[in-house]
Amino acid sequence: MLHHRLAKTASTERLRAAKPPTVRIESERRARFWTRAAIAITVAIIGATALTLYTAPTRYEPPVPPGETVPGVPPKAAPGTLSTAELTLRAKLRAESANGPEKLLPEPR
Repeated sequence: MLHHRLAKTASTERLRAAKPPTVRIESERRARFWTRAAIAITVAIIGATALTLYTAPTRYEPPVPPGETVPGVPPKAAPGTLSTAELTLRAKLRAESANGPEKLLPEPR
């Protein structure tokens, strides 16, 4: 049943090939599109290559080796405990405001 209805619908409409000017215009448009796309891709590849050549290192730079102790040199001493004056100064600095002009300009003596 469906086959007969489709055959009847297809036989009532007469499909024709597109006219030559339409085919030529569409094919030229498609050719211009693909030509421009190929040019754009080529320019992008050339640009990426130039950027890579510009930013790539020109010589080998070996990684920095880990530090080693030097024989005969004493290790760096750690800071000791704070003195009474240093503890007083630290307490004073922590108690004062952390912002304002007094932090930017020293107080006159």
